[in-house]
Amino acid sequence: MNRQQTAIAKRAQIIALHDEGLSSRVIAQRLAVSRTTVQKWIHRHEEIGNLLDAERRPRPRLTSRAQDEAIQQAVRDDPFTNAVSIRKRLRLNVNAQTVRRRLREAGLRHRIPARKERLSEEHRAARLAYARQYVDKGLDFWSRVMFTGEKNIQQHKPWNRPQMETL
Repeated sequence: MNRQQTAIAKRAQIIALHDEGLSSRVIAQRLAVSRTTVQKWIHRHEEIGNLLDAERRPRPRLTSRAQDEAIQQAVRDDPFTNAVSIRKRLRLNVNAQTVRRRLREAGLRHRIPARKERLSEEHRAARLAYARQYVDKGLDFWSRVMFTGEKNIQQHKPWNRPQMETL
């Protein structure tokens, strides 16, 4: 039993003992609760007819609907931005965690920019040597060469590989 179910079970015991004609003081002693608790649940059962907790209002939101939309638009404009910079740019008087929560509610996720290794002097020299070695090659040769820009081939994490079958 969870805490809520235990509480409701105890309230039901209070009502059952009250229906047997026991006093609030005796019920409180038997169930190890205060007499005011016993009186409260007897009164509520007579007034409302149930033993459930009253519905509570949620905590008021710190951001308006317009601010929520501005947060979402900021991420759509720059997917690599973070919650702190969004908060500062929009001048929101909330915690960065609130901004993250609003993005999560909207189904938006943050993006982490790829880290690119810079070309070392050795790499530059090797590229220049390669270019000088093949400077006289024709269009047919160069159409089969793949250039990869600033060394963006993924080196540290393997690409998604198909599942291997085990024999």
